[in-house]
Amino acid sequence: MRVVSWNVRSLRDDSRGVAATLARLQPDVALIQEAPRLLLWRWSVELLARRSGLVRVVGGAPAAGNLLLVSARVVVDQAQAVRLPRRPGLHRRGAVLAVLQVGGRRLTVLGTHLDLDPAARAETAREMRGRVPAQHLLVVGADVNEEPGGPAWAALSAGLVDAAAGCGPTFPARAPDRRIDGVFVDPRLQVAQVQRPDPGPVSDHLPLVVDLAEDPTPGQTGPSRTRRLAAP
Repeated sequence: MRVVSWNVRSLRDDSRGVAATLARLQPDVALIQEAPRLLLWRWSVELLARRSGLVRVVGGAPAAGNLLLVSARVVVDQAQAVRLPRRPGLHRRGAVLAVLQVGGRRLTVLGTHLDLDPAARAETAREMRGRVPAQHLLVVGADVNEEPGGPAWAALSAGLVDAAAGCGPTFPARAPDRRIDGVFVDPRLQVAQVQRPDPGPVSDHLPLVVDLAEDPTPGQTGPSRTRRLAAP
């Protein structure tokens, strides 16, 4: 199973380039941050899904710019858009949350984009994790807006494996020097490979690509390998 997590900056840089990158990566699950959420957002996210060869499940404006796309082999059991109450002076935050079946295995996925304000960021991270059902394996993809070791990063990834720990910085895409994006997975899932593709100037973040084994051994995580892909 392949998971992609990526902030696409509302497709303002190169919408076709984002779609082409997703099509090339062929994810089963794509957790998108900063998807279109203003004027004509429905049309924009449907066009992105179609050009990517994926299916839109939930998200866009109702999830404050978070979006969940899946491949045709994924079965969607439940899906919801989450929008938190507005905080004065800050962007509204939200998430996509779904229970999926991939290759016969059921798991919960959460995609979110945390705040720039440190206190609000930590609070949002705790709020999002509190909404996750406990009965399934969990995969979280997020623009954390914070580097590893911070309180929001710790709250969002609690009890999970930082799958992209060795991938290097993800932002800004042209000259990355900070790792503020993460994919966190249940420790019972085996991480087979992690990639940080470089698709060129199609967004201000680099995407993360995590391959998870179809038949993991409970309680173990496999070796993680990281490689940077050239632009298509």
